[in-house]
Amino acid sequence: MDFNLSSKDEGFRQEVRQFLRDNWDTKGYDSHSINVRSYDFATPEARDIDNELIQKLVDKGWYTMHWPEQWGGEDASFGKQFVYMEELAYANAPIGHPPTNVTGAIMLHGTEWLKEQFLPQMATNSIDWAQGYSEPNAGTDLASLQTRAVEDGDDFVITGQKIWSSGSHFSNWYHILARSDPDAPKHRGITYFAMQFKDDEGNMMPGITLRPLYDYFGSRRWNEVFMDEVRVPKKYVIGEVNRGWYAAMTVLNFERTSVDGAARHIGSFDRFIEMARKLKMNGVNVLEDPVTKSKLADLRVVLEVDRMLAYRVAAMQAAGEIPQYEGAMSGWRVLHTSKYWMWNTFAKILGPYAALLKGERRAPGDGMYGTNYMLSQNESGGGGGIALGANIIAQRGLGLPR
Repeated sequence: MDFNLSSKDEGFRQEVRQFLRDNWDTKGYDSHSINVRSYDFATPEARDIDNELIQKLVDKGWYTMHWPEQWGGEDASFGKQFVYMEELAYANAPIGHPPTNVTGAIMLHGTEWLKEQFLPQMATNSIDWAQGYSEPNAGTDLASLQTRAVEDGDDFVITGQKIWSSGSHFSNWYHILARSDPDAPKHRGITYFAMQFKDDEGNMMPGITLRPLYDYFGSRRWNEVFMDEVRVPKKYVIGEVNRGWYAAMTVLNFERTSVDGAARHIGSFDRFIEMARKLKMNGVNVLEDPVTKSKLADLRVVLEVDRMLAYRVAAMQAAGEIPQYEGAMSGWRVLHTSKYWMWNTFAKILGPYAALLKGERRAPGDGMYGTNYMLSQNESGGGGGIALGANIIAQRGLGLPR
């Protein structure tokens, strides 16, 4: 299969690269190298830097280039979209478009009123969404969720608990799955809602309480979300009542494809090489060690395989196909590479220096390589992680039984 992009798309790549050279500076923060688990994901100053870049992308018309023209997009070709995502990822910049899952749900399943209510605000990055899926007893088996939505006049009244809501203390809206028919089979009887999280003054809406969850670096990365009879008007239902599972799963197929994940890893690889060219241990440059060279060569081959899997997904999407198990393969590979290959390899090359973490002045690369090695061990979790991706590949790709 020929994955070469058109000369027009490659020309656009150069335009995006120049834009990033002129407008993007991480200022020493790392918010994106490991999905939502990166060290500075929840650092307010880093989020401000991200939002400054996103506003420039909005002004350029790139932030929603893939959207239909009727909602302010340009119906950009997938080749152009892919180049854009790759270059932002390689530069360790924010993802550069509204969140795929809730955007897709509203566009594909939302009423015209919902689209008019949310899409214009999302197009200008005026809404910060959090996701309310996982519960203490419903993680990878999400269909076991128990948060209840009870119909009451023009509203649903929602009571329950969600967990691992990433960055939800920054968010003003929540998209949430709740059980609206307790007697239906577990994949049915679930309704998908948009729920207002905070009012215009930034205060939590009545009935909603957040309990912080910290990572082992002391960063408030997630929250438990408790809802006590929260009233949500019926007009905020996304899709059909009792069929929210299907609306949510439709767009999660695209969220799991990770077409930009391989490019993000290659950017991290190239920055490691740049750092290592200047790094000496016992008076010898680390890249002169033949074992180190071999490890890095093996890793670079793995990253290129991941990149080709991402290109396969991109080619399918460009052809109008839905890459179910193919997308899961690409997403699974990126998580697997992060946890078992890339950060592991960097840490082994640095040896004892990998124990020097973020902020330690003697640490190579400002301590991010040892820090990211530790954070990467959680790749088995969020979004269903490695195990869920493997299940999708087994069932939909190989036809194996549940």
